[in-house]
Amino acid sequence: MKQIDRLYISDCNSLTSLPICTLPSTLKTISIHRCWKLKLEAPHGSKMNSNMFLEELTLDECDSISSPELVPRARNFYVESCQNLTRFLIPNGTERLSLWYCENLKILSVACGTQMMSLNILPSLKELRLSRCPEIESFPDGGLPFNLQLLEISYCEKLVNGRKEWRLQTLPSLRELEIRHDGSDEEIVGGENWEMPCSIQRLTIDNLKTFSSQVLKSLTSLEYLSTYDLPQIQSLLEQGLPSSLSELHLGGHGELHSLPTEGLQQLTSLQSLEIRNCHQLHSLPESVLPSSLSELTIEGCANLQSLPESALPSSLSELTIWNCPNLQSLPESGFPSSLSKLYIDDCPLLEPLIKFDNGAYWPKFAHIPEIYTCISIGDHECLC
Repeated sequence: MKQIDRLYISDCNSLTSLPICTLPSTLKTISIHRCWKLKLEAPHGSKMNSNMFLEELTLDECDSISSPELVPRARNFYVESCQNLTRFLIPNGTERLSLWYCENLKILSVACGTQMMSLNILPSLKELRLSRCPEIESFPDGGLPFNLQLLEISYCEKLVNGRKEWRLQTLPSLRELEIRHDGSDEEIVGGENWEMPCSIQRLTIDNLKTFSSQVLKSLTSLEYLSTYDLPQIQSLLEQGLPSSLSELHLGGHGELHSLPTEGLQQLTSLQSLEIRNCHQLHSLPESVLPSSLSELTIEGCANLQSLPESALPSSLSELTIWNCPNLQSLPESGFPSSLSKLYIDDCPLLEPLIKFDNGAYWPKFAHIPEIYTCISIGDHECLC
């Protein structure tokens, strides 16, 4: 008989007990889904199987699990929608931990025998993801693990409001930071002086009321920046972003009415720019985009009316325009000769102008090797 290395249990509503110490030590992966009555138990007089070390452990919708000290050790740990879990002890050796939709989870710490210890004694942890755990207020005293490389905090209201206490500046290995919020927080005193380590290369910030340009400018290694619904986005762009940026995503910014010329032209390493759902943006100024840009995506900008002359840099190779219902004109001089891929869809005012062979704009981009346009024919759409 072959050794068992994977255990998958799903939708077993009658399963109430699973003594971890009785499982074979050859297991590498355990996945348990929607077993609402299941409890992890150590039989009387037995000890936990300390030799068990899993590559991956997943607990999903197991509402009766409330004893985190009985969870086996695992390199990759995923816990989702375990509503009876109020505290979680990270087993030693864990490298990646994701906790999602645990609405009653309040305490996150490290398992050390029967004691709960600070996260900074867990050098193995490299990635930590917390999403929709609204009751977690703070990380334990001592801060986050020194070797942490990725931190993602999404919709954890109390935790985000205390972000100044995360002491991110003490994490020299942090490369990626994602913070997503719902905008319901009150302004925090001194929030604009929140410090981050200069090691960060990828940053995602959604819906934070307080975020300053000084914080961004200090990130001298930043290559990727994604922002969503920041009320201060206009001033952030005007005051300048790190020149090291190669990819910039702007989304859902109701306050963004224009792209500042100087702020973007200084991004001499920028290769990809995405602008999505910025409804107050009416046009792109001429010569606003850096000469290094190769990919441009404009999507869901309801009030965008035109792409003026010289709006597109000569370096551009891919252009995507989608769902811009009021866009009615493109550059009269045509598109850059460097353009190799053009995608235009759901722009009704442009439809008669971009029709194959007889649209007014067709001669201006017929030289482009790859062209994707979607035009209406009766009640149907046709991809050209």
